[in-house]
Amino acid sequence: MLLSVDNQARGLEQMKRQAIFVRIITALLALVSTHLFSQQTPEQEIAQIVAQSQQSLSEHNEQKALSLIQQGLIKFPNREELQIQLARIYVEQKKDRQAIGLLNSILLANASSRNAKLELAQIFGYRENYKESDRLYRELLAADPDDETASLGLVHNLSLEGKRAEARAQLQQAFSRHPTSLQLQQYSDYLASEPVEGQARQFHRIQNSESFFADTSGNRSVYSGQGFVYQFSKNLTARIGVDETSLWKTGTFTQTVLSGAGEARLRLGKYVAVRTSAGAVRFADTSSQVLYNGDLELYPLKGLSLSGGFSRYPISPTFDSTAFDLLAHGWHSHIDYRGHNFTVAGSLSLAHYSDGNHAEREWGEALRWFPWHDNQFAIGGGYAFRHIHFTKDLNHGYFSPNQYRSHLGAAGFRMRLGKHYRGEYMGYGGAEILEDFAGYSPAGVAVMKNDFLFGPWDLSADYTYYHLIQATGAFRTNAVGVTLGYKF
Repeated sequence: MLLSVDNQARGLEQMKRQAIFVRIITALLALVSTHLFSQQTPEQEIAQIVAQSQQSLSEHNEQKALSLIQQGLIKFPNREELQIQLARIYVEQKKDRQAIGLLNSILLANASSRNAKLELAQIFGYRENYKESDRLYRELLAADPDDETASLGLVHNLSLEGKRAEARAQLQQAFSRHPTSLQLQQYSDYLASEPVEGQARQFHRIQNSESFFADTSGNRSVYSGQGFVYQFSKNLTARIGVDETSLWKTGTFTQTVLSGAGEARLRLGKYVAVRTSAGAVRFADTSSQVLYNGDLELYPLKGLSLSGGFSRYPISPTFDSTAFDLLAHGWHSHIDYRGHNFTVAGSLSLAHYSDGNHAEREWGEALRWFPWHDNQFAIGGGYAFRHIHFTKDLNHGYFSPNQYRSHLGAAGFRMRLGKHYRGEYMGYGGAEILEDFAGYSPAGVAVMKNDFLFGPWDLSADYTYYHLIQATGAFRTNAVGVTLGYKF
């Protein structure tokens, strides 16, 4: 019995010694780890901060990316690597001027900074300031002819500038130094597929569109349109189109409105284009009227387009409207901005109707997309509004409220599957109000767009459901449309 108790005591003592040994080893490992971490050089820590910031930027978390760099600059003020990463963040935030100013200040302090010159050249490039961008790339290549990134940037610029002969020469020089570069091979394939200088590639297109429209007021319509686009040169394009709209209601005969027009668009340099068209419409009673349109288009900034003009066009949304041979003429304007996963669009029009009515319309929409998986999928959200005002409600077959407004929130999903399919599915929900009604009522829209691409052929198949007041005056509407096009 005493022997057993003694053995137990020895076992407990051995366990205590083992526990103490484990604690000592753990403490030593902690001390070694702390020592090693404290031995991390400033260059290693800065590189880690830049890498973490760039990772956040690639995940579209601009605030986290900025916060990491700001904290890094507090610890390591005026470090070039951190300042260059800050410039990248400014570019992502569309603050190009701040990025350019920061990079120029770096070059003032260190005129040979390769990374600062590369970033600045890339910014000038996508801003289409190719003169400055090319100069910086050439400076980098003069300092180091083996700089593959600078060679790629210069070849890319020269291709966009239309200087393909010079781009090919630069590409050959780069290939002699980097014969296994896949990116250089891609540019080589691209330039080989392009026509030689002086023979600009021209695009022509024919298409046919068919759509069916039905609402809860019994209005039905089938729209058929054929168009042909011919590009004479880089700056001059012409289009000829014929449209036929057949309208009916339950228990009535079909009425047909036929129109056709020829259009020309001339690009007057980088920032300005003009568009003009002339044609005619034949109403259901076989009477005819002249149609025309003229627009001025402006492109002041990358991704931003402004347009405005004067036009005369037919009004025939319903079977009832065909009895009045309606025309409208007036001013219209449009704005469109397409940034990095962000779009804003809006329009304003003032029109005088041939029945003595006057109309004012405003529409606007803003959408923000959040892509993932290399832009293969994206979800988005935004807001859309619409306002309509007419001076008279004549009951001539078109919606003519004294005041109408709608406010809709938007949510959507879009995807890209390989080279052959693009899809976008949008839902809008909110409220609308007519002046004669006591308050807002629920409203919404569902839109499904499907695009199929097969070489020169493209097919669009769309469906739209409206749960809000339409041009016909109905509160519910279904619309289906199909377009088939061919480029050559």
